[in-house]
Amino acid sequence: MFCNCETKKQKAELKKTEFYYPRISNFKTDSSLVKIYLDSIKNYGELIKIADQIACDGKEPLLKFENEQTDFNLIIYKECSELNDIVDFSDRNVISIENETIIINDDTEKTLDSLKSILENHILNPKKVFDYSQNIEKALILYYQKSSYSSKNIKSQLIQIATEFNDLNAKHSDSLPLKIKLSDYPYIRIQIPPLPTN
Repeated sequence: MFCNCETKKQKAELKKTEFYYPRISNFKTDSSLVKIYLDSIKNYGELIKIADQIACDGKEPLLKFENEQTDFNLIIYKECSELNDIVDFSDRNVISIENETIIINDDTEKTLDSLKSILENHILNPKKVFDYSQNIEKALILYYQKSSYSSKNIKSQLIQIATEFNDLNAKHSDSLPLKIKLSDYPYIRIQIPPLPTN
């Protein structure tokens, strides 16, 4: 009796690990989820436009991307631009990722190389530092790039974010959420007026 070991090996290699964000429980009722395949779009401008159309239809954008070992499923937060809703997030509940930079609480900038420690501080805040979120459920990543920023680069960054998050989440019984909101606009720093002189 002959065994086609090569076929079995190929089937084993095809099975990928799947991750779901913010949590797998968000996918139990998926009737409102509309899939966006990251590899099928050109750039951030196109991603924002598609996500906005989905949000304006009362649905939720589900961004799907992959590498050789893993399928990633990310429900992204996006408000409909037609509604002109003003959503005000507390600065310390949000870190912003723009270009290759992480912006923390309006005044601190770090490179993406610092992502691991920043995610731990941002989501868990073990030392209760004021600059970071005080609540796991409120911790949010605001993500923005220029319109021409390629989907290949977006994918690379999102995989980096997801991979660092997965390592952190595995140490905490897979109980943490990863929340990412797409932004239409670059980060705007709040200018504090100078104190009046006497």
